[in-house]
Amino acid sequence: MITGFSRPENNVVEVTVHADSIHLGSLFGSDLAPMAPLAEAITTGGIPAEVVPEVGKDLWAKMLYNCALNPLGAIFGVPYGDLAEVSASREIMEALIGEIFAVMKAAGYRTHWSTPDEYRAVFYERLLPPTARHVSSTLQDIRAKKSTEIEALSGAVVRLGEEVGVPTPTNATLYRMVKFMEARNLSAGEGNGS
Repeated sequence: MITGFSRPENNVVEVTVHADSIHLGSLFGSDLAPMAPLAEAITTGGIPAEVVPEVGKDLWAKMLYNCALNPLGAIFGVPYGDLAEVSASREIMEALIGEIFAVMKAAGYRTHWSTPDEYRAVFYERLLPPTARHVSSTLQDIRAKKSTEIEALSGAVVRLGEEVGVPTPTNATLYRMVKFMEARNLSAGEGNGS
């Protein structure tokens, strides 16, 4: 599920890291058997993949990981590992994680961890170390003058928080900062790279 890619040029994608297998599944209770050949093909291609019964938990796990790292990595212009080395950035990541857990709980979603503290321990001890040198896709997009996926990450957390009445000030601030970076790129007359 934790897989990093870089796009050094158009039509070229390099896998830079995979800290866990890719999980395939259905959010709607569909038959999972037809997904097995796809998981096998991905695994044969060099990235472990498996079919799982509760992929929704995995999606929220990915949301926690990406929202904690991608915006900050882009704003500070650093790889993931640098964010864990300084208490100021760790405090921001921990606030982001806490807000996402509050939104998930209020919206009735679950992930693999019961509490923010339980997730934080796994995040710092197991998930972050293998990806420490990875540069976020958000930073890669900013550098390439492209639109980022911030709407699907922090933007989605902020919108869901508004729907369920949970404030998300840290996620909202980082969302606005990345949107500023995108707008600055576009207003500089350099296009969106697409």
